[in-house]
Amino acid sequence: MSPQRPVCPGPAARVQHPAPGRTPVSYTAAELVARGADDIPAELVSNTHLIYSSPAALAFNSPGAEGFGVKRAGLAIPGSVMLVVSPGCCGRNTSCVSELPGYEHRFFYLQMSETDLITARHLKRIPEAVRAVVEGLPERPSVVMVCITCVDALLGTDMDRVCRKAEEAAGVRVRPCYMYALTREGRKPPMVNVRQSIYSLLEPRRRDPRACNLLGHFAPVDEASELRAFLRDAGLRHVREVSSAESYDEFLRMAEANFNLVLDPEAGPAAQDLQERLGTPWIELRRFYGIGRIERQYDALAVALGTSFDQAGPRERAASQVRAFCQAHAGEVLAVGECCNADPFELSLALVGYGLRVAEVFCTVTPESYVYLRALAKASPETRFFSNLEPTMVDYSPAGSGVTLTIGRDAGYYHPGCPNLPWNTDRQPFGYEALEGLFSSLSRLLAGEETHTAASVTLGGGRASAEKDGAAAPATAPRGPRAVPAPASGSCLAPAQRVRGLSRYLTPFAPDQSGAISVLYGLGGMSVVVDAGGCVGNICGFDEPRWLGRTDAVFSAGLRDMDAILGRDDLLVRKLADATRKVDASFVALVSTPVPSVIGTDLNALRRMAERACGLPTVCVDTDGMRLYDSGAEKAYLALLSAFAEGAGEKDAQLGAAATPAVAATAAPAATPAAGARPARERGRLNVLGATPMDLSCTDAAPLRRALEAEGWREVALLGMDATLDDVRRAGAAERSLVVSPSGLAAARWLERRFGVPYDVGYPLARDLVPERSWEGARVLVVHQQVAADAIRRVLLARGAAEVTCATFFKLPEECRRAGDVALRDEADFAQAVGELAPDVILADAVLRPLVPGFSGAFFDETHFALSGHLASFGEVGPCE
Repeated sequence: MSPQRPVCPGPAARVQHPAPGRTPVSYTAAELVARGADDIPAELVSNTHLIYSSPAALAFNSPGAEGFGVKRAGLAIPGSVMLVVSPGCCGRNTSCVSELPGYEHRFFYLQMSETDLITARHLKRIPEAVRAVVEGLPERPSVVMVCITCVDALLGTDMDRVCRKAEEAAGVRVRPCYMYALTREGRKPPMVNVRQSIYSLLEPRRRDPRACNLLGHFAPVDEASELRAFLRDAGLRHVREVSSAESYDEFLRMAEANFNLVLDPEAGPAAQDLQERLGTPWIELRRFYGIGRIERQYDALAVALGTSFDQAGPRERAASQVRAFCQAHAGEVLAVGECCNADPFELSLALVGYGLRVAEVFCTVTPESYVYLRALAKASPETRFFSNLEPTMVDYSPAGSGVTLTIGRDAGYYHPGCPNLPWNTDRQPFGYEALEGLFSSLSRLLAGEETHTAASVTLGGGRASAEKDGAAAPATAPRGPRAVPAPASGSCLAPAQRVRGLSRYLTPFAPDQSGAISVLYGLGGMSVVVDAGGCVGNICGFDEPRWLGRTDAVFSAGLRDMDAILGRDDLLVRKLADATRKVDASFVALVSTPVPSVIGTDLNALRRMAERACGLPTVCVDTDGMRLYDSGAEKAYLALLSAFAEGAGEKDAQLGAAATPAVAATAAPAATPAAGARPARERGRLNVLGATPMDLSCTDAAPLRRALEAEGWREVALLGMDATLDDVRRAGAAERSLVVSPSGLAAARWLERRFGVPYDVGYPLARDLVPERSWEGARVLVVHQQVAADAIRRVLLARGAAEVTCATFFKLPEECRRAGDVALRDEADFAQAVGELAPDVILADAVLRPLVPGFSGAFFDETHFALSGHLASFGEVGPCE
């Protein structure tokens, strides 16, 4: 049985509301044109401000997370596999791709350690890892794509040389692809680079005058598009695309093309490479929704091919759909987004040209946009343009917009009460067929024949959508671990030599920066991930399941390559100061990533600069994306408590930093009462530490709260789940603390040492995690975070189990450790532990099942979100709050 994927209510369920009197920055078409293409407002230029992380901005912030990002695009070649070489944080979200049909067993990971960061020794392991991957596969791959990230960009890694060595070692073609978020706005952004890498595999062949290629997309152009028919009428019998090739040999036949048609501007550099290497000329076509632009482009293509196209039929079919919609729905007011198969400027101009009203456009404004903006300023001067990435979008409200219909997933996010057509399927519409299909889909949507009422958002392979009333998914039967069947024959990869850091089955676990954000989430602060955009996208888009249902001020620093190379901390501080003037926040939290780790950013100095510039208490959490989530959560707890707990002061901040060496946290003098003053004890108040979705594997705090209230606790502060900053301030006044995962243990010790708050270690919900069956005499292996695992052990022993051993990939504290418990480092350790312990029953996350195909006992899914990225709650689905 497949594990449950995270499913949360969509944007209609957002609970944070815009701050009174605050409105997001926007400009009308007339205002933008009056300023001109050389004076685009800074708020609409992404590298001038912090990047707001919302579901609307996921495609920008996380190029590997969904759709055809770098990782999925790199596997467009038939028979290819990918080795992701990176810190664990960069590969974490790949599990949402690796579970899609057609991508199983095609991703492998070589994770970098802090030592690798310093010495670059991982480069010597890449050829070994490629060889191990190839030797472990049942069939030889056509090519191994080696995906590297911002870390190697900063290290100046010569990947062409590394790939040549890997080819020699493994005897297969090896090509690099670069997931460099730092270069997103540079001359060769990641999606340009990956296209060049893919088509670099084509080698000279005899040209076929009857063949052409469609370049640009990683999914095929819709079969219904008249483009194919026009090309056939022009005598072209072979119209090839990488996405349609069924074998590697068929892909290589793309080198026979007489010319290439480029359907996405990002494929232009790859087409130019092919022209220089193979002599293949290319023509660029654009996807238009203006019927006149479509017609003129086909006329120009026909002239270039020395023929003519009969456009009357498809043109009239499209025009008929447009007329029918406009007659039936002339009063609709539209919002258009950029997360759809269209240029939002060209689409908006087309809609206005058909007599419809476009009130809002969510987009990225560039000088090229002015081709359409100038016409829009004349036809619809009051159309208002917003940037999905601008910090004030955290305060967006649809009230007063008049919008009744939205196109694009991002537009649907901002207008959850309106019918929404995402229009963002993989299969690509083009030409008249795209226009006809768009208006046909809009008509069906408004007729109730399509069910899009809000934008659907992919989260870790699950789908989250909001109904019009925003109701959460209904709870079902009480939770109990499900039995997991043995892997089907042949579903497990053949064994191969062990390479340090290489993972063949498991995607990377939740990293420290995700753990830190999980603790900070919802406290009313402004959390800034000091990264280029990809890390915050991975965190919010995958590791923070509350993100889809609860808006929070989580931002990316939006670092670019020159920011990192030159160490421009002053620019980041200016961005912070600008954002704090626009966004209501009670404090600022800076969360580090691999980029500042590589360049040696002084986080304490950055904190002091930010605090002076912003006038807000500021904490830093020194994470690097190479440790695991519990380390980052631990640091965040200590940073918050030492900064904000009533009675804490400068010395306590230093104590908090010393408790976990890399933590830097102090509070502004006004943030706390006089240092050293102990708050009065509040009887019946309980701190719960370590309660995050990472640890509890759910987003619903109610069951844990109910269980603790049933024990007599009057006030329960779940720090990391639904607590407030006031709960943090009052933590030193609590009667007791309860540690429910190792990530909260250091904070509990600190509270005891500083305020005399005693603590217990336990997991009140352990009974709900044990399957109902006979345990008499059973030998059991439990794999989870150690506090939960130990609590499950106690229940099992009480029910008659003969022997229970706990194992964990995360922290293994003495308070809940027994002799024989196992610290797991990688997937091979788990397989070895099962072989040595020979348990009758395993309670572990279902993703571990393929690691032990020979295990004949009972295996129950004990979901651990930080391990697998799957959610399991008390019911089939855990509701967001």
